[in-house]
Amino acid sequence: MEILKFKGKISLKNKILIGVGISAVIIIVATILLYVLNANAREWINIYILRREVREDDVATIKLDVDKNQSIYAFDRYITILCNGKLSLYNSYASKEVELDISISNPIYDASNNYLAIAEKNGQKLYLVSDGKVLWENKVEGNIIKVNVSRSGMVSAITTGTSYKSIIVTFDKTGKELFKTYRASTIAVDVDVSVDGTRLALAEVNTSGALIESTVNIVDIQKATTGSATDSSIYRYKADSSKLITGIKYQEKGQLICIYNDSIHMIYEEKDTVLLNFSSNTKIADIELKSHIISAEEKSTGLFSAKTDVVLKNILTGVDTIYEVDSSVKEIVCKNNISAINLGTEIHFINLNGWLEKKYTSNQEVKGIVLGSSVAGIMYRDRIKVLMF
Repeated sequence: MEILKFKGKISLKNKILIGVGISAVIIIVATILLYVLNANAREWINIYILRREVREDDVATIKLDVDKNQSIYAFDRYITILCNGKLSLYNSYASKEVELDISISNPIYDASNNYLAIAEKNGQKLYLVSDGKVLWENKVEGNIIKVNVSRSGMVSAITTGTSYKSIIVTFDKTGKELFKTYRASTIAVDVDVSVDGTRLALAEVNTSGALIESTVNIVDIQKATTGSATDSSIYRYKADSSKLITGIKYQEKGQLICIYNDSIHMIYEEKDTVLLNFSSNTKIADIELKSHIISAEEKSTGLFSAKTDVVLKNILTGVDTIYEVDSSVKEIVCKNNISAINLGTEIHFINLNGWLEKKYTSNQEVKGIVLGSSVAGIMYRDRIKVLMF
């Protein structure tokens, strides 16, 4: 079979197009390498090319009535304000979408996915909110000191003030009580449900002896629901004496992250691993990120100046990523993939790679931050600035 061959010269126009294409690829690759490898170049690109720096005057505002007692929180895509028995949900454009009846005056919150649990601190009332409506409300025995909601809408509340030191009552997403877990000699300080919904972990503290004792108990939810919660415990870990546990958080593959007064540990497959020991330079630490922990390590650079290394540790690989700031850190607020670093008049929003997502510059000191899945509320005395990711 004869093969036909076509011969011809490339036109000048095509040569120019090919040259432009190759040049564009080289520029893109060089820019990516500069962004990844050079901190100064990355900052310039963030500001002047990606436009990731925003100022207070550039974002929407929710006005606050300073004469009223208002509680502010964020979940999912909403900024919420609870005042006088009404919960107002604002979107990323600072527009009120819905107002709900929530008869709570001193709220405590927890949020996961599109679920928001609200409870009366040291009271009995408990609500679950999702998709702009109240899914259910309930009352419990005792005084609520902590509330938790899972990704699937399962709600657990820790109560005190009964004949037991602590009672943990767990509901499904319809408000049906599943089971109670009783603690006669320890105080439960935190609770979390695994991502797959099969286990409930309890962080407990015993202060009755000469030394503080911290323990983590893991309960099989199916066994607790169908039988006795006492017999459903499948794992118990006791920390070293004088270690005070303050919080726990389940991760994607069943790792349970535990934060103590002096360290952060991981319990996985019945093995305890130290992820971080706090030093005198550790000012802040948090465990609310996906597959990461975060800490702020302050370094003094002079009598009245300091720099801070914000360290993101991947719990799966053990690799540390450092984000440097040229000042002390006031607070760090975390949610899933984003950490908000409050420097006073600047807030840096960084992702899990330690790269800047947004930089917010304020005209005055920021009071605090609330963080949802895709929205942040920057709080002042008389207003909230709403920032969308």
